[in-house]
Amino acid sequence: MMDSLKADIFGKIDSFSSSIRSEITSVRKELKESIGPLQAKVEQHGQTVLELERAATDHSGRITELEATVSRLTAQAKHVDDRCEDLEGRSRMNNIRLVGISEGLEGPRPTEFIAKLLQEILRLDEKPLLDRAHRTLRDRPREGDAPRPFVVSVHYFHIRKEILRRAGELSPLLCQASCFWNCQLHSCPGIKFGLLYPAVLRITLPSGDTHRFEDPTAANDFVNTKLKKAVTPSVV
Repeated sequence: MMDSLKADIFGKIDSFSSSIRSEITSVRKELKESIGPLQAKVEQHGQTVLELERAATDHSGRITELEATVSRLTAQAKHVDDRCEDLEGRSRMNNIRLVGISEGLEGPRPTEFIAKLLQEILRLDEKPLLDRAHRTLRDRPREGDAPRPFVVSVHYFHIRKEILRRAGELSPLLCQASCFWNCQLHSCPGIKFGLLYPAVLRITLPSGDTHRFEDPTAANDFVNTKLKKAVTPSVV
């Protein structure tokens, strides 16, 4: 009976062991089948991480290059800005400013008008060479307001210095002579005029008659009552 009992026990143990081995084999197979795709994904993710690391390293190098480029371009832009500011300053070195000239007195050729005016007022040997002359860039003043100043660009620096020197020497006379600027003789065709020392307006008519005025009011009255009336066309 003992031998039969042992054989029965051993048989059950062998059967149980076979069942366990079969289940273990099945589980191992399932695990292997499940782990395979996961392992492939992990390897794929690992490759992606390596590519990201290489891209990050490449981008870091490019960012470093871009920072260096930006720094260089910033320095160049500052240099160009400084040069532009210097050139702008140099371009204004020959500028002078004229005030008190009535609006519209310059006519259609302001540069020529200012050159002739400077020659007459400052008693220069010849008309100064001017690059341009224009009113300051603001709205035209209303009636009764002060006229816009003139900005004048003198071609030669030494001529500009001479103009400023003469203006300084003749400053009191210029204030007196400037009173004749409102006579608007440029609107009177055929009339020749000029300023004589120290502040005398000479008007030469087409007939050759000459008139001299030391009083700006008298000169203005003469222009308005005699000259402009003479050149005003009549309506029939």
